[in-house]
Amino acid sequence: MPGPLDHLVVVELAQSMPAAIAAMLLCDHGADVVKVEPRGGNFFAHDLTRKSWDRSKRSVELDIELAADRKALRGLLTGADILIHAMEEDEAVKLGLDEASLKRDFPALVSVAMTAYGADTPFAGRPHGEALAAALLGTMVDRSSPFRPGPVYLGHPALHYGQAFLASIGALAAVRARREIGHGQRVEASLLDAMIAQSPMNDWWQEDGISYIKKGDAGAMDRFGNTRLITGMFECGDGQFLQFHTGGPGGFKAAMDVLGFGDRVQTIGGAEMRVPLTEDEYKIARVEVPEVFKTKPRDEWIRLLHAADCAALPVLHPAEVLLDDQVEFVGQRISLPDPDFGTIYQAAPAVIFRGTPCAAPTPAPAIGADNGDLAGLASRPAPKIAASGRPIKRPLEGIRVVDFSSFFAVGFGGRLLSDLGADVIKVETPGGDQMRPLPDCFDAAQRGKRAMVLDLKTPEALEAAYKLVATADVVTHNLRPGKADKLGIGFEKLLSINPRLIYAYMPGYGSRGPKSLLKSFAPLVSGWTGLLREGGGEGNPPTRSVFGNEDYNNGFLAAAGILMALERRAVSGVGDYMECPQLHSSLWTTSEHFLNADKQVVYGFRLDKDQAGINALDRIYRTADGWLCISCRSDDRFAALAFAVGLPEMVDDPRFADPRARSAHDGQLQSMLTPFFAARSSADAYAALDAAGAPCEIVREKSWVREALMEDWAQASNRVVEDLDSMYGHVRTFGSFIHLSETPGFASGTAPRLGHHTRQILGEVGYSEAEIDALIAGRKAMQAERITGRIGGPRVSAA
Repeated sequence: MPGPLDHLVVVELAQSMPAAIAAMLLCDHGADVVKVEPRGGNFFAHDLTRKSWDRSKRSVELDIELAADRKALRGLLTGADILIHAMEEDEAVKLGLDEASLKRDFPALVSVAMTAYGADTPFAGRPHGEALAAALLGTMVDRSSPFRPGPVYLGHPALHYGQAFLASIGALAAVRARREIGHGQRVEASLLDAMIAQSPMNDWWQEDGISYIKKGDAGAMDRFGNTRLITGMFECGDGQFLQFHTGGPGGFKAAMDVLGFGDRVQTIGGAEMRVPLTEDEYKIARVEVPEVFKTKPRDEWIRLLHAADCAALPVLHPAEVLLDDQVEFVGQRISLPDPDFGTIYQAAPAVIFRGTPCAAPTPAPAIGADNGDLAGLASRPAPKIAASGRPIKRPLEGIRVVDFSSFFAVGFGGRLLSDLGADVIKVETPGGDQMRPLPDCFDAAQRGKRAMVLDLKTPEALEAAYKLVATADVVTHNLRPGKADKLGIGFEKLLSINPRLIYAYMPGYGSRGPKSLLKSFAPLVSGWTGLLREGGGEGNPPTRSVFGNEDYNNGFLAAAGILMALERRAVSGVGDYMECPQLHSSLWTTSEHFLNADKQVVYGFRLDKDQAGINALDRIYRTADGWLCISCRSDDRFAALAFAVGLPEMVDDPRFADPRARSAHDGQLQSMLTPFFAARSSADAYAALDAAGAPCEIVREKSWVREALMEDWAQASNRVVEDLDSMYGHVRTFGSFIHLSETPGFASGTAPRLGHHTRQILGEVGYSEAEIDALIAGRKAMQAERITGRIGGPRVSAA
């Protein structure tokens, strides 16, 4: 189908939800995806999620344990550019699909292994499953439940989407590297990496314990301590919920004026978050604000806050936002014919490309719908690679990104590209990015980049920016619609300077439309698109916080979209305009849900009222002394579980004959399994299931992610980076999340100082020392006074 990837062929060979999502992302944007399914489909083939995650794909049935079918698979791989699978390496060896065999037999192929934990971690060999990883890695205790003590099952599949993003970014980076080195390579993206990739904003180690956020319950009202920031969910007078955020210039004071606290809150010039709250302001922000919201209905509060240019949005169910006027205006709601519902409404492909627009998706295929075309699909010729022969060490070596953005999301996307070898240059105003006072959050988005300061409101600095853009492959920003043109860095102007430029715009809601000028901050759009309802559980109010939000998702999707645009440019030779709003990425990461023909919400799957799981075979069970997580929906896993719990007769029970039947009798299954766990300790239950081969994990009831920052294996694998002399002193931060076998990424360093590399970069684009001195003396540019040692100035800590 049309789109920037319409020349790529992808084979999806995995009984894995994240693999289906990763293939969907590539398929949505033009790739020809052949989904290889076992006969009859995999264990979740009959779930409602198929309607979204498998749309526009082809489906063929193969039993790859059989020699004849394995031969057909090899035919498919001959003509493919990318293979997506979920096999650990020992499993792949048995099938002749390991790295060495693929490199020998299909040298042009990029193989993407979506593993559980990676081969170089202490958890290697443990079974795959989002819930299992969340249990093992302590993610289920990040947010507490208001209904019961203990861990909470992840209602929003953030690890699934995170792994899908990492796999897609890695695959596209390897395809780019293939154009230089002439052959494919192995990419690995694990669930463990998906977890730590969504952690650096709130988790680092700094020698003095500095952090903008308190550790512990991520939904707590006082989590930001004395930081001049309020963001969270609030109940209004009509029982409805909204989220609001006080970020942006003057946002805190403006919000306090609307809420009636203006006479008690000081006015701060510049970045408000650099000034801690006073004792009275703390009382207002953490105690009084929630009560004030209960005095007016939600719609009235949102109207008042928007009128004051404050960020606020309603908390909705998933897919409900598809009815919003902004979604309709930008064409993000599409309709598809459906055999079960007549018509369903879904979100459109998330990334907009002006030069190579994506086609409207088609319905997900029936299992084996393309069996009749298998011979033709398996006889496609191998890709022809016209490699430059230029040796590269990192997959994005030679790519330059100029970033005019502020805050987290766009910067995080650039950080991912930087870790893969791109030269990412952050261009700031003399006042600096407003997130600089939040050291851990700023470092998470900006680590590893170069930074310069230009006052773009002056002609001399704007001319310097133009010279820099002339050397760039990509320009990124998230300025409000119209502001880039006013500054002189709009698309048409920059394309006239550099016709091969990829102009990547990542606003909150879109470049046009009734909500396009509203402020956008995480996690507002997440709540608007349903994540808090997902995490609340069926019949419950929305939860205050879930794991994963639109800042990470928009950064992931921006990185993927930029790589798509670069791949298209490699084919066409011309640049393009790319748009990826936070609204679009948030819709895409709730794509398992949709609207029916009556435009009523249909959940693809749903967390239960007890916040313990989505299925009797994919949930956490209370034991005599804790909790155990199981993930046993497939036939082989279910059989192992039945024997482990002493109920082997379940295997032959017609109620539980296959995944669809087991789902239909879910309540009965849960009732039969619960007593086994309740009568045993977590350790004993784990031992019984693990010995039988039934995938399970004891639910870790304390955070693991901060422990990982101090682990030698994490540093050795570049997942953790240590800097003894950053501008914040001694720090440890999360590093690489995507692993390539031949041109690996490499994370290094921490965030740059304000104006850290101004002289260096101006010199690279042709300025003499005297000209640079004049720009700095005239305050058109700024160079950091020191580039070593700790900095002074405002640093906010909630601790």
